Amino acid sequence: LPNLKSGIDSVSALITEKAVHLFEKFSVYTKAELESRAEIEYESYAKTINIEAKTMIDMASKDILPAVIRYTKTLADTIASLESVGADSSVSKTLLKDTSALLSQASAALEDLKQKEADGNVQKKDARKQAFFYRDEIVPAMEALRAPVDALEMKVDRSFWPMPGYADLLFEV
Repeated sequence: LPNLKSGIDSVSALITEKAVHLFEKFSVYTKAELESRAEIEYESYAKTINIEAKTMIDMASKDILPAVIRYTKTLADTIASLESVGADSSVSKTLLKDTSALLSQASAALEDLKQKEADGNVQKKDARKQAFFYRDEIVPAMEALRAPVDALEMKVDRSFWPMPGYADLLFEV
């Protein structure tokens, strides 16, 4: 059996010569019907990933990054307060440095995803090409944004995080 990494890779099997012959032989589908089904699968995949990407952009832009910015401001204020009284602020500084680095990564990944999502909307002429564009460009861009956001979730104080975290979903439902 072939090892397909994505479900969209399997759609082309619907319209192979062998598949068409089999479906027509038993009067299940015609070649035109199989091609139509493949087209629908490509369009459905692209639309689903597009919705997921837009949702991710919205959540990161409006909820996650602003919450992390508020948290870093609180950390910076804490560091200033600790240093003004001569207390050790090294832990807070390390946390601020790590959080700021992840925030920068998330911001850059968000901008990349926004650009690629806009490019994906231009690819609308051929459903197959658009589906594979989403698989090859948008999904990796979404994964690139998710990585720093997941790391930020582990660092940012729960009171700042704008949505339930993994622990909330798994253990406090």
